[in-house]
Amino acid sequence: MRVTSGGRYLPLVDGLRFLAIMPVIVQHTSERLIRHTPVEFSTPIEQDQLAFLASRGTIGVFIFFALSGFMLSLPFAKYHLEGGKEVSIKQYFLRRFTRIEPPYLVWMTVFGLVLILQGAWAAGDMLPHWLASCFYIHNFVYGEYSVINPVAWSLEIEIQFYLLAPWIVGMFFSIKDARARQLALIASTFGFIALQHGMGWQYFPYKPTLLGQLQHFLTGIWLADCYLSHWRKKESRHLAWDFAFIPALLLMAYTWTEEFGKSLLFAVAMAAVFTAAFRGRFFHNILQFRWIAVIGGMCYTIYLTHLPLLELQMKFTNQLTIGKHYLPNLLLQLTIALPIIFTISAVFYLLLEKPFMQLKAPYFKGLVQTYTAMLPPFLRLQPLKKALVRVGASFSFLFFLFLPKNLVAQDEFNFRLPPLDTLIKKAIEKSPSLRSQDVWIETKKEEWKVEKKSWADLVTVGGTALFGTNTVLDYQQTTVNSEYISVDRRSAIYNAGLTLRFSLGDVLTRGDKAHIKRLDYEKAQADRQVIEWQIREEVLVRYDRFEASYRMLDIEAQNVEAIRMALEVAKKYFEEGSLEVSEYSTTLSRFATAQKQFEQAKLSAKHDYRMLLEIAGL
Repeated sequence: MRVTSGGRYLPLVDGLRFLAIMPVIVQHTSERLIRHTPVEFSTPIEQDQLAFLASRGTIGVFIFFALSGFMLSLPFAKYHLEGGKEVSIKQYFLRRFTRIEPPYLVWMTVFGLVLILQGAWAAGDMLPHWLASCFYIHNFVYGEYSVINPVAWSLEIEIQFYLLAPWIVGMFFSIKDARARQLALIASTFGFIALQHGMGWQYFPYKPTLLGQLQHFLTGIWLADCYLSHWRKKESRHLAWDFAFIPALLLMAYTWTEEFGKSLLFAVAMAAVFTAAFRGRFFHNILQFRWIAVIGGMCYTIYLTHLPLLELQMKFTNQLTIGKHYLPNLLLQLTIALPIIFTISAVFYLLLEKPFMQLKAPYFKGLVQTYTAMLPPFLRLQPLKKALVRVGASFSFLFFLFLPKNLVAQDEFNFRLPPLDTLIKKAIEKSPSLRSQDVWIETKKEEWKVEKKSWADLVTVGGTALFGTNTVLDYQQTTVNSEYISVDRRSAIYNAGLTLRFSLGDVLTRGDKAHIKRLDYEKAQADRQVIEWQIREEVLVRYDRFEASYRMLDIEAQNVEAIRMALEVAKKYFEEGSLEVSEYSTTLSRFATAQKQFEQAKLSAKHDYRMLLEIAGL
């Protein structure tokens, strides 16, 4: 299994890398066959449709570009869409440098020296080309592919995208609305193709630059958005996409030109290929097949080495022919080439590429120590037999190192984990502590609301009311000395009074009480964040612990298998009488110890796996 910088290993991505590298190998094999074979084909190459399809292998490079856009987008997209960990730009560039540069420098130096030793180039003439290639500017400086290894043209474009990816990806994923973001990505892809053809960037000298290829990386960014927003959350598979897979690949092959309309169709076809790979059933499973993913996982070494290896092979096999037809002769050369390319790439993948997939390589160091620890028991054997045993032990180690890292663990326990972000999200959703805290927060919120309305408690209202009638006695005397008395009953009289009383202490402390309630509410919210971060930390710790146990299990499994192979060899020589009993007993003892350590590693990995699922509520 490949070493990833973070998150879950996706075997499908390595399967897509296999899909990308194979057309490139077929194209370069076909080119060398046509160039070096003495056969005059019955059908002219210009009219042979199979030869035409073989010449379309560069579509694999464009698939690589899209995969780079996809993989580099994921951490930035998770940060913007899911609130994940912010990506450190420093660590991002350091990761890219240590991942790409060491194998590249080694191989460019080796192939440059080979050309010098062959007499094809003088050292003084080679040096500027070597420097330009090492700094990924050969296309720019010389206006042509690297003379040391022509396939490096695409790596120079990759580097250009690496430098701009954080800002390009961040620009798109800062758009929070999913539909608007998708439209922006699609519009940008087709808009850039239109701009590219309007400016003539699809031709040299712009073609081997990001200006000539950016649309493929944009397709990868769109793929990352689809994967995070939809496909990962609802993993539905449809046979309809399987039926679209092959036609979409063929459409890519027939629309790879500089024409505007075909460039638009090419982008659509590439999107359909990736969608079929993720959403189909049959091809989705095929691309995740163990050996396909393993070969795809070491595609960088294959990419760097396959062309010189093909050139070397054709010096010896160009005279091998089968009839007068193109296809049998191509298959013959591929039958010879593929085992050579895959075997040599596997060795140098382990030696040069894999150790640099992480800034530190304790895994690789541990394997070397395990390997060297096997040799002492055989040092006292006769020289010839000692050499045979060493070769057998070395072969067994290379064989088991070549297997995917999760061979034993995945077969026996089927360890399958969602991505780390999903585990954290599930743990937060299903945490009883957080559910209890949410209830407490709601309680404090309601108390704060009640306290804000407590002004009515500060006022005491009272009053009096008087109701009655008014009677008036009227005495009058007239000029004629006549007198009379009248009684006047007037209307009712109302009298009311209102009394307001305030508690001075409550008035003065009311604001403070409301402030205290608000602080209680804010504290409850802060406590929730603390609990959430504790859950995140616990998941991370458990995840790292399981990952360490998982790796240890894999190392112990490989150790058991390697020692078992060595034991079989030792047993053979012991039965022949060529190996002493003490040495054979030592090997048996080491095999038993290795089995014990393997069983302990299994228990540890199983425990850590179950604890992680328990915390996540899965």
